[in-house]
Amino acid sequence: MKDFQKAMKLSICFGLIGAILVPLMYECYANISRTVSLVILAGWAVFIGIRYSMLSRKAAMLAASAGLAYTFGLGLIFYILVHNAAVSMLSKNSKYFYLTLKEQLLWWLYAVLIILSAFVVMFFVWGIKYAVKRIRSNSEQVGDYINNAFDDSGDVK
Repeated sequence: MKDFQKAMKLSICFGLIGAILVPLMYECYANISRTVSLVILAGWAVFIGIRYSMLSRKAAMLAASAGLAYTFGLGLIFYILVHNAAVSMLSKNSKYFYLTLKEQLLWWLYAVLIILSAFVVMFFVWGIKYAVKRIRSNSEQVGDYINNAFDDSGDVK
């Protein structure tokens, strides 16, 4: 039960941070650098994937799913607030670059796929942990077989 409580706390925390990060990276994508915004989102997805993978599998899947819903649900609200502020700020100082509909859809596709890659990171970390566990188990079994092969106490003379 404690693992699920921690999972929900992490999902709320990471969901709120993601909800703020996604609209900010949209403005960065539109006006500063497309690569920087996508790299920051990818780094965020890797970070949350690693953090979620430290939980049990059920709790991690629950946390990642809830965090994804928080990120994009609240992200829409924050987008409306951030977008208007960014347009007014950049219009005073320089020119605001609007994305075409195709570019906006492409941005949201990138954002969703990158955030979903947190699930891939979780599965990758779990796979590495499983492989390490199997290798350790096999090496211990091999050590036991070697010790038993040279053990003369069980031989009948």
